[in-house]
Amino acid sequence: MTADFILVSNDRYVKNLGICTYSVLHNMCPEADRVRLFIMDCGITEENKQRLLKQTSGFDNAEMVFFDIENRLNDIVPQKKTSWNRAIYGRLFLTDLLQLYSDIDRIIYLDCDLLMDRPVTELFTMPMDGKCIAGVSDGEDIPRKKALGIDPQYTYINSGVLVIDTARWVELDASNRIIQYINSFPDALVYPDQDGINYVLCDEIKVIKPVYNMMWMLCPRDIPKMIAADKGYLYSAEETDDALYHGKIYHFAGRSMWSFYGITPVHAIKFKKYRRLCDWRNEKRHFGGFRNFALWAGISFKRLLIGEFCLTHRKMKEKAD
Repeated sequence: MTADFILVSNDRYVKNLGICTYSVLHNMCPEADRVRLFIMDCGITEENKQRLLKQTSGFDNAEMVFFDIENRLNDIVPQKKTSWNRAIYGRLFLTDLLQLYSDIDRIIYLDCDLLMDRPVTELFTMPMDGKCIAGVSDGEDIPRKKALGIDPQYTYINSGVLVIDTARWVELDASNRIIQYINSFPDALVYPDQDGINYVLCDEIKVIKPVYNMMWMLCPRDIPKMIAADKGYLYSAEETDDALYHGKIYHFAGRSMWSFYGITPVHAIKFKKYRRLCDWRNEKRHFGGFRNFALWAGISFKRLLIGEFCLTHRKMKEKAD
């Protein structure tokens, strides 16, 4: 089996890409015959490309391919600008990649601010039920559907992890349709790429378990609030508890790996594990301002005060047993 993954980055996020791709190789290379990492390159320096390739060369059955799309990003011009870095649109040019690699039947898209901690081999063989993409329900499911005018019967997913049926993607002309939607939307989209994917492919989504995209905002302690606010919320506290302590993919979802080490202790533990192994192990912590430092200090004090790391290690051991 060939396990194909697509990721997107520019040079600003290359250290996230470095630790993310290492975690994928570490877990998938022992399971698959071949692992291919397709990097949608939005401006990565040659020095960092060589660094990524060197890290990949440590795995005999792995290959990393850079696909330059920096100029293609000019095709996406929202009517109202947002603060998002335009690299977020990189995945939308999947069709360009598929024109060169016709042997890709299924590909998994990964944000580079996540870590894989267990193999996800089953995502390459599971039935797609005729759907184009599969993903984990987002914590803002109901509000985003209302804002975008998506029918309540559908599920708004987080686009940080997407299992994609490539033939169906091409058949639906998904790349062009999503780009057209983003360019024609009259107001500023909150999550431009994710909103576009959910709107255009709303009836083409298969929902998968939270173990495949464990986001800090899906912590079990927050689930009762979500269920109270929305009776249609898909995941139970038990499901997310299992995903948190025995997940397969941990998503930092907008929280910097390199400053917070994760908003939950589990995310922090997973980050430290893979940082020690990857080529970016000596990268220094960077908060990017006093506000982020103050937030990190407050979270750290709280964890120390209630012994959260001790509790987390104990629960992780219980789940493993």
